[in-house]
Amino acid sequence: MDKSLKDFLFGRTPLVEERQDWGGGGIELLQTRATFSLAPSDSPPSGLVTSVRALLTRGSQILVVRDPEGEHILPGGRVHEGEGLLEALERELLEETGWSVRGVPVLIGLFHFHIHSPRPADYGYPYPDFLQLVYRAEAGRHIPEAMEDDGYELGAAFRTLAAVQRQSLSQGEVALLQLLRRAE
Repeated sequence: MDKSLKDFLFGRTPLVEERQDWGGGGIELLQTRATFSLAPSDSPPSGLVTSVRALLTRGSQILVVRDPEGEHILPGGRVHEGEGLLEALERELLEETGWSVRGVPVLIGLFHFHIHSPRPADYGYPYPDFLQLVYRAEAGRHIPEAMEDDGYELGAAFRTLAAVQRQSLSQGEVALLQLLRRAE
């Protein structure tokens, strides 16, 4: 494990640990994902952050995104080279959902991924550990024309917390919803 990551995680206990198999895209990666609670002032090692995600809220409702595989509550994606984390988050939310962000998103947690399989020859990301930061963001304006025409996401709708909790969620998503409720 990278020393900066080891130092950052020292003394922190994961809220949840899950095993995941990301077999899509021709790369077989068996990963362990741990969900951690973060304070807004925490600074994870930036060189290991590959993507940013958000629990996007509108009042007491949470945005649920639909894609070909089902539904999820964490829109977001890769940080491009030279792009700031919040800049990437706002771009990804617009591309995937058509929603802008109002105010400044607040860091609430992260996913730490540890890859257990050998590094693929063409793998261009941090290995064997990488991070996805999770923010709480308030929805601003809906700009449907900002969505990617050929994007993976098929649609998005706001739902009540009770409706979201009845969905099939990963353990990490459940833990993040609990963090969101505590932060309100």
